[in-house]
Amino acid sequence: MESSTAAEIKSHPNCVALDNNYFLSAEQKQFYVENGYLVIKRMFDFDELYNFKQHFIRIAKGLVDKGNSTVVREPSLVKKGLKGEQACDSIQDIQYDDVFMTYTEHPKLLNVVSQFIGDNIRVMNSMFINKPPGCSHHPPHQDLFYFPFRPAEKIIASWTAVDEVTKDNGCLFIIPRSHKFNQLYAHGQLPDANKLYHGILDKSVFDSSKYVQLEMTPGDTVFFHPLIVHGSGPNITKFYRKSITVHYASGYCQYVDVGGTVQEVAAKDIENEAQRRGFDLSFVDTWRLRSKQVMGAKANL
Repeated sequence: MESSTAAEIKSHPNCVALDNNYFLSAEQKQFYVENGYLVIKRMFDFDELYNFKQHFIRIAKGLVDKGNSTVVREPSLVKKGLKGEQACDSIQDIQYDDVFMTYTEHPKLLNVVSQFIGDNIRVMNSMFINKPPGCSHHPPHQDLFYFPFRPAEKIIASWTAVDEVTKDNGCLFIIPRSHKFNQLYAHGQLPDANKLYHGILDKSVFDSSKYVQLEMTPGDTVFFHPLIVHGSGPNITKFYRKSITVHYASGYCQYVDVGGTVQEVAAKDIENEAQRRGFDLSFVDTWRLRSKQVMGAKANL
């Protein structure tokens, strides 16, 4: 029998973005408020996606300069001697890349995002995700765990399928309405997950029977709340599962002290990673330096 949550995704508002001035209906906004996510079909066309994909491949193969971006490789695949696209998990901090910024600053995306968080918008985090064959899963987590700024309601992620995304190649799974508890759970580095891919430690928080598997066609885009519990499965196919994603925050958000909270783990790990790369930065400073204003005038972030 089909689960209630699996049935619900089939009844979400039929959103198709046809131009850069895509205005959400009251029904679509309410679906996001209640469920913590919203899928818009065919936001990006083939030419745009092909451009992103080819640029990723050139960077992964070392054919073009990665600039300020960071190339992340899948450790298990590197150990097998794989290189280039075959071993590349993702390219992070792509908001300053001349090609990828046409996604992070795309008028269509900013138009939709502004209807959720206002028209003062800052890119806080972005990446092109490759997920090659044999790539591991990303355990259930909440993105707010990594963010020392608030309020959560003024933060939103977009995630666009570049390739066909299925359960077999590791599509996103999401627990609808899990953001409604307004709680940030304790996370940690789990033994079967990649470095900095933290997961929720209390397994009673999530139940796989409640997962909605977000299988998507190229160009489909999901927007989701930073407190929503989500993750992705392993890629057990022989093909890649490429996607591109960005987190936006209102410029009016403010940085908060995460000392004494469950986020101390994230703060320590990110500060240690910065030091490994030769930078002596605080948790907050890492976000100040990597973020980028893309709409409106910067206020607090």
